[in-house]
Amino acid sequence: MENILKGLNDENVWKRAGYAYLMFFVLLILSYLLGYFLLPEGIMKKLPFPSIMAFEGTESFPVLIAKTLSFNLFFIAIIVGANLFRVRSFTFGYLPLYANTILMGLFAGTNSFSGTVSTYTPEGWLLFLKIGFLEFSAYILVCVSTVGFAMYHAEKWRGENFKKIRRFKDIRLSRQEVIFLLVALILLFIAAINEWKFTGS
Repeated sequence: MENILKGLNDENVWKRAGYAYLMFFVLLILSYLLGYFLLPEGIMKKLPFPSIMAFEGTESFPVLIAKTLSFNLFFIAIIVGANLFRVRSFTFGYLPLYANTILMGLFAGTNSFSGTVSTYTPEGWLLFLKIGFLEFSAYILVCVSTVGFAMYHAEKWRGENFKKIRRFKDIRLSRQEVIFLLVALILLFIAAINEWKFTGS
């Protein structure tokens, strides 16, 4: 686990992305299996899960695109804001990212998404690849690109206050990190279009 934590904050953004995807798939699969084997089917249907609310009802292209992008950009803002804080080598942006991953896995494992497509079918997984996976890829790319934003640092998880280690104007992005951010925005837009196609079908 310590190696993974170090990998998530490696100097090389490609290595950070590799470790981030590894953690994403591990947590997604484990939470899916937990929901599938231990929880009743549909048990989470009544729970509010903002990232799937756009599936409820049919809306025009501009409205759905705006709604989907607004939610995703809001969640990305949470990730970036959390990345301002770091304990040892672990930046906090990974916390909302992987908490959302576990929720997604539980919803999928219990087949609790609204709509007519079951997550127990190839069609459901294909839909995930076209929408959910693209959105989470954007989250991952943004998270790994902004770990260097950390402005507040602590060496201990408990009993130590955060110390400011840099000013906002001192934050810099590498060329690769900028490219990752641009790719993330493109993925979000593609996912929003795919979501609109699904709800309109």
